[in-house]
Amino acid sequence: MRDMSERCACGRPLHYSDPAIEKFVRARVEELGPMVPVVVDDRAWLVPRHYIALHGLKAWELPGLGFQEVQPC
Repeated sequence: MRDMSERCACGRPLHYSDPAIEKFVRARVEELGPMVPVVVDDRAWLVPRHYIALHGLKAWELPGLGFQEVQPC
């Protein structure tokens, strides 16, 4: 059952249209954590797994999305 208080980084409640995909992503979040470091060239950001699953991700958009920038590994 979906917790309507959970929000996507876009501001909306989690908005999966396919319950199977939501179940899969929730299992990955449970296993690996809610955030994934995304490295582009010499920069890196922590991006929520739910956001990537729901919106996809384009490298050129990262600097403007407001995610926390971290040191690349």
